[in-house]
Amino acid sequence: MAMMELAANYRRDTGKGINRRRRTGGLIPGVIYGKGLETRSIEFETKLLEKFLETARRGTVVVRLIVRDGDTEGKESFAVLKELQSNPKTSRVTHVDFYEVALGQKFRVVVPIRIKGKAAGTELGGVLEVLMRSLEVECTPDQVPEFIEADVSSIGIGQSLSLGSIEFPPGVVPTEKDLRIPVASVQTPKEETKSAGEGADGEAGEGASVAEGSEKDDASKDGAKDSSKKEKK
Repeated sequence: MAMMELAANYRRDTGKGINRRRRTGGLIPGVIYGKGLETRSIEFETKLLEKFLETARRGTVVVRLIVRDGDTEGKESFAVLKELQSNPKTSRVTHVDFYEVALGQKFRVVVPIRIKGKAAGTELGGVLEVLMRSLEVECTPDQVPEFIEADVSSIGIGQSLSLGSIEFPPGVVPTEKDLRIPVASVQTPKEETKSAGEGADGEAGEGASVAEGSEKDDASKDGAKDSSKKEKK
């Protein structure tokens, strides 16, 4: 996959009030950290970060970060977007976390699953149910896919697409060992299921009526026997 580039600056002053002023001034605070690495506080120009996020929200992206410290030449790092915080009222980004990775070394990353095709069972009235929206995989940074494609076109009613049926890009391996786990399935329409349930209830009702009728017949027979005994007397 193609890597994106993003510029950032180190920040030394932290705190809610300071970060609030940063946002007002067109900057977004963030951090970058990694396995065995010290967490570093950084900041981004709002417009540049939002442009990057337009792409990052559509799938997993490895970014080449150039982090500057004042007027010094920027230090290069490779990272993936780990966490995004937003204002619940305005939906504006307030903070970002990046996880640093090393080129050539495998690491684990969560990648979205994208459904491809139209399930055959839906043509017959079935309902497609997506059971897995994302998946953790292991690969090197240059092999990270934007998404994993799951082709559901061959699934019929009552069938499912398992994790083992998905074709992964070269070098990309799922961390989940049970490849029988379903990713998507086609269910029977709810109306048909409800109708079948009503039919079963109806049969049970008829059975109950027959049982009641038998008790009444027995009661009638007992009554007839008592009358016959009285007449004989």
